Amino acid sequence: MAADIKQFFEVYPAQPQATIPVGIRINDMVVANGLAGIDSVTGEPAGDLVAQMSKILEHLQRLMERAGGSMDNVVRCSAYVTTMADREPIYEPWEALYPDKADRPGLKALLAELPAGHLVHLDAVGIIGGKRTRIDIPNITARDPAVKMGNWFFTSRCHGNDQTTGKIVEGGLEAETRQTFENFATLVKLAGGTEDNIVQVNMFGRDDSYKEVARKVFEERFPDPAKRPVCHQMVNVVSNSMQISIEMMAAL
Repeated sequence: MAADIKQFFEVYPAQPQATIPVGIRINDMVVANGLAGIDSVTGEPAGDLVAQMSKILEHLQRLMERAGGSMDNVVRCSAYVTTMADREPIYEPWEALYPDKADRPGLKALLAELPAGHLVHLDAVGIIGGKRTRIDIPNITARDPAVKMGNWFFTSRCHGNDQTTGKIVEGGLEAETRQTFENFATLVKLAGGTEDNIVQVNMFGRDDSYKEVARKVFEERFPDPAKRPVCHQMVNVVSNSMQISIEMMAAL
């Protein structure tokens, strides 16, 4: 693995007084964790929720530029807010930055505890030189897209939508989980790969009660432990219209 790393460095803000890196570059991949809407030197929050999200996007732009790329190379982001009411407003500056639905990174908004005064944090992944390609299953609408960039393919949170009707399948948690993996198989095929290319799945349920059933479906879908993707199961916000949300990452 170490032999595959040709380039690795931390990326710092432009101000010489700022001592905390905003991200790292590993080969062509740029990763940022916990970007906050704060002044890079003083650490003071920028203002209200939308102001902090706007400041975060400024930090992300500088990160991508100082890493040798641009915001066109951002492929997926995860936002963390402290209340359900704060999930929607962060899309205002996001969609102003990326107005073209056909060319927009994936974004999901989760709930988390944040430091005092911090209203939103952001994780981001970018690939220098990459170009986003949005992948959709016909009949299934998605605000936040599945995106292929280079040999990487990322989905935002996907659900148990029937591929013909677009509606969540009936049958509860197990049926929704199985349908979501069917949808992953279709998405990764549309991206030019197969299920064997899936390297990680992240599951989200409203409480721990979903984990056993969802894990059983996952292991049935990927029966060989040696070839099974990494699976993380988390408790976080899930829409009332469904039982589970899952996202995946594939190396094509």
